[in-house]
Amino acid sequence: MKTKKIFLISRIYVILPIIALALIITISCGKNSKTDIPADTEEKTTDGAYKVVDVMPEFPGGDTALMNFIARNTKYPEQAKLNSIQGKVIVRFMVKEDGIVSDATILRSDNSVLDAESMRVVSSLPKFTPGTLKGKDVPVWFMLPINFVLK
Repeated sequence: MKTKKIFLISRIYVILPIIALALIITISCGKNSKTDIPADTEEKTTDGAYKVVDVMPEFPGGDTALMNFIARNTKYPEQAKLNSIQGKVIVRFMVKEDGIVSDATILRSDNSVLDAESMRVVSSLPKFTPGTLKGKDVPVWFMLPINFVLK
């Protein structure tokens, strides 16, 4: 009889933690689901643009065409050539709801001489196909690395 009672108690001690863990997982998953978050707050920055959307903005012709545009239109700064300056500049810009590029800023720079050329090239980008969130065109932040390498 004592053995039967110990067996029953040990089963309860095994089953109760499993049930408690299942309840905790169910409750926590329910509270953090994306459907509980209002659409206007999903990854939206203080300036009204989004970082994450359903469909990212696209350059006419795609990513390869964007890289080709950057390569064709970037002019290596003379001062950088003379001083053998190489590096990478990461430019962040907003693609607005109408596809126009705006609000470009330098996020990372290896040398200030390369920054001005990077900003010039980014400001000359043609319209993108805008990003969309839930079927609506929205402003989206876009980052673009520009590499300066001497041959």
